[in-house]
Amino acid sequence: MADDALLAELQALRDRVVGITDTALASRDGLIITADTVDIDPDNLAALAAASQGLAARMAAEAGKGALREALTRGSGGCVAVYPVGMVALLAVVGDEGLDTSRLHRESRVTVQKLEGLLGGSGPGQAHAAAS
Repeated sequence: MADDALLAELQALRDRVVGITDTALASRDGLIITADTVDIDPDNLAALAAASQGLAARMAAEAGKGALREALTRGSGGCVAVYPVGMVALLAVVGDEGLDTSRLHRESRVTVQKLEGLLGGSGPGQAHAAAS
């Protein structure tokens, strides 16, 4: 089942990078596809990841820095990173204070490629089908 494979990729990322506490895969319009979360509502994480990605992509474009690779938000207790997954989805990763963001960025690129493959380079709307 596609949803199981997507979730397995999120869990594998968590296993490879110490400090990740939660992960989610969302559609670009903020709907949850699948999540590996503990204390965070996955629907809220998905919606906020989409908003964050939209703002960060606009900032990168306005500043003339090209296509967005990731958006990182740091707080006093850790950080949240959002990565585009093809044209239809987003990977949201939440980490604690001990998260090595350099390792996260390296490992997330591998995960993003695998997620893109599992989503089949799907066009708009098909990412929702992967969640069914």
